[in-house]
Amino acid sequence: MKLFFKTIGIIFFAISLIACQTDAEKKESFYQKGLGYYDSKEYKKAEIELKNALQIDPGYIDAYHLLGKIMLKLGNIKDAFAVYNKIVQIDENNIDANLKLAEFLLLGKNTEQAMEKIVSVLEKEPKNIEALHVKAQIFMQKELFDKAFAVYETILGIDSKNIPAIQNMAKIHAIAKRPDEAEALLLKAISLDEKNLQVRMPLIGFYIQQGHLEKVEDQLHQAIQSAPESFEAHILLGNFYYNRKENDLAEAAYMDAIKASPSASKPLMIAADYYDKINNPDKALEMYTKAASLEPENISVQDTIARFHYSHKNIDAANKIISNILSERPQYYPARMLKSEILVSEKKFTEALQLLDALEKEEPKAPRTHYFKGLCFIGTGNYDQAKTVVARAVELNPGYFKARMLLADIYLHEQAFDPAHKEASAALELNPGDYQARIIRANAAVGLRKFEDAEKDYLKLIETAPENPMAYYQLGLLKSALKENDASMRYLKAAYEKNNKLIDVFLQIVRNHVIQKEYEIAHELCKNQIQVYEDQKPLIAVVYNIQSGIYLAQKDILKAKETLSKAIELSPDYLPPYETLAKLFLAENNKEKAIEQYTIILEKNPKLPVPHMMIGTIYDSAKEYDKAAEHYQKALDINPEFAPAANNLAYHLLQRTDKIDEALRLAKIAKAKFPEDPGIMDTLGLAYYRKELYGNAANEFLDALKKMPDNATVNYHLGLAYAKKGDKDLALAALKKTLELNSRFEEAKAAEQLISELQK
Repeated sequence: MKLFFKTIGIIFFAISLIACQTDAEKKESFYQKGLGYYDSKEYKKAEIELKNALQIDPGYIDAYHLLGKIMLKLGNIKDAFAVYNKIVQIDENNIDANLKLAEFLLLGKNTEQAMEKIVSVLEKEPKNIEALHVKAQIFMQKELFDKAFAVYETILGIDSKNIPAIQNMAKIHAIAKRPDEAEALLLKAISLDEKNLQVRMPLIGFYIQQGHLEKVEDQLHQAIQSAPESFEAHILLGNFYYNRKENDLAEAAYMDAIKASPSASKPLMIAADYYDKINNPDKALEMYTKAASLEPENISVQDTIARFHYSHKNIDAANKIISNILSERPQYYPARMLKSEILVSEKKFTEALQLLDALEKEEPKAPRTHYFKGLCFIGTGNYDQAKTVVARAVELNPGYFKARMLLADIYLHEQAFDPAHKEASAALELNPGDYQARIIRANAAVGLRKFEDAEKDYLKLIETAPENPMAYYQLGLLKSALKENDASMRYLKAAYEKNNKLIDVFLQIVRNHVIQKEYEIAHELCKNQIQVYEDQKPLIAVVYNIQSGIYLAQKDILKAKETLSKAIELSPDYLPPYETLAKLFLAENNKEKAIEQYTIILEKNPKLPVPHMMIGTIYDSAKEYDKAAEHYQKALDINPEFAPAANNLAYHLLQRTDKIDEALRLAKIAKAKFPEDPGIMDTLGLAYYRKELYGNAANEFLDALKKMPDNATVNYHLGLAYAKKGDKDLALAALKKTLELNSRFEEAKAAEQLISELQK
């Protein structure tokens, strides 16, 4: 029996030994695979293999070291810190891990903890140059430059040719405003490695800071002479000339870069970008094509070419390249991102959002994804979500100019003038010459009643872009609001001279003349404007509608009716003339006669929607709503896309029935035909309100108020939407403005009651 148990024990020992060897072999196999993936830059795969090795042996130091490097390659600083921290837990004296932790702590500005790590390393290895460099950097961060200088001197005592130490000593001299000493050290560094362009770059940067551009040029030429086979210096020289607007020299330098490395794609890509910047797309495409032929498998090159086609609105070519890329690499992030941008440009917002959501899951901290999601939400009328995602884009990248601009525009759209002003100011810090950023800031200043600030911005725009009419027009509006009529007319006329087809500018000029009772001048302007628009019937109809207002101000009802009829004849879909005519008929107690006239027209031609529209509008003005709705429906039976009837019937259904979905459908038909009509915006906003889509509703009302800011009904509707959204202050502001504009309008009592409830 004893012999039996002894034998069993030997067998179990042998089995356990085999098992241990197997685990060791597996661990080593995982490590070697990870190392192979690391060398081939397949970092995600390498990460998986190393984690498998660490599952077998949680104390495998070599695997942790390689995993730390991988985390750094993937940009996962937090995970890299955790890995090196784990190494120190296993081996507290591990020099490399402690050094890495010190570097991370320094990056996080935890200088005291970083110094503790470095001191412990230097106690063990006083001549560890890497540790001494970190120590010097800690002193640099704390602005203890003399101590840092002393550490660099120590490094040079160990290694007299340590270029980083020499360059950092030069940096300290430059900070202390000792340029001659700084220059001497930087030249010394170059003498140690003349062919290395990276060693020469600090001196080039120093000369740029000093304004010695001739020395910059000389250094770039020296770099080329030292390493004529390298294209990088040629490219830098080309960039130097391009920034000085010496395009002939820039082009020559880029061509030299291509000659220096004819088998490399990068010089061709740089040259292509240069030609694109100087508006030579044909030459740019030629360079891109050559680059692609050199590296047909380089997906990055293909993606750049696709983006080039997209930027030049050659969508088919861009989509074709994207399809080719994704057939090879279905998850290639840049190509999918570009695809989403194209979908946004094509207003395919639902498809774009689906793709952007997937991209966000993969890269949650990519600001560009959030920015384009914001554009999608704006496209679908969801400004609240747009604001949230665009604000996130700005948070992730405070220097993201387009995101800043979009956020400022969203705030301005919401009449949130203070944040709009702040975001526009931040955008201007990033790009002081941007026209639109300054317009937004000026308009926000007007909303904040900071009129002097607004005027300064408008005048700055006029100075920098004298041919752009926008600032003249906005300043004209501001002066008009301030009752400075002469100044207002001066700026408005200047805007009109820049572009005589802008209907808003023309309308404001006419209004100013009517206010001054200069009716003949206003009529002459209308006559001239009709000639300006030539055969553009919809715009001529708008002019006739404006002219009818002049006649009404003169109390010339007959001519007002004539011009309104001309407007309807020219553009039957245009809504405002119908309403004005109906009110005129009612004011004359001429309802039945007017209806009879339109009925006769229908008897002659029953397929005309306009007479039904007129009859419906007359009944609407007489508050005979059911009869009005009947004729709107008849007009739509004849022409289902007839925008005026669709709008008015939608409004009727919203105000007097529960047919909300039908009303929304009709309002969208009207909006599609006339996206800039404020009356239609108000109807669509009301439809969204009834559907409890309060953010969408508020956006439509805000858009309507841009066109008619003094309309009490629209301001009331905006107040309702804000109240439902929970924006109490904005709701109160809109409702109070409503009553200031018209304390006797139809829903004034309801507005007063809501104000009272909100103030409790």
